[in-house]
Amino acid sequence: MNTNNPADRLRIIRKSKGWSLQDVERNSNGKWKAVVIGSYERSDRAISLKKAIALMQFYQVPVTELFPDLPTQSINSSITFDLNRLSSNPDQGGQEVSRLAKSICNRRKDWNGQVLTIRSNDLQFLALLLEKSESKTLEYLTEMNLIKS
Repeated sequence: MNTNNPADRLRIIRKSKGWSLQDVERNSNGKWKAVVIGSYERSDRAISLKKAIALMQFYQVPVTELFPDLPTQSINSSITFDLNRLSSNPDQGGQEVSRLAKSICNRRKDWNGQVLTIRSNDLQFLALLLEKSESKTLEYLTEMNLIKS
């Protein structure tokens, strides 16, 4: 078993709860079918990021536990998005960043609409969403001129 593989991590996380596949189905009231979870754990079936997040919420485990060996980079200084530049960015990655920024603003009830300062765990999630390392995500944000100086 490769404990760096997200599919293997799913199995490890489930077993750390002391649950069988049937327990997952029973405890989720049928939302998560045993056969589907087993398929994810064997890598017979791909799991979308949205479903992985939902499953980790069900397990009450941070989604970053699926990728324990990803290098983490702490943000020594804050990163502030220029929301005006972000909303006018047609790039697919920019649209993903924009959706995440709107979600963070809504969650924080911060609707000033001009800037958004993100936290290190926001950057970690954004890196997962963009399928880049944190340093590559920072490079991308800088290249796209989405960070307010």
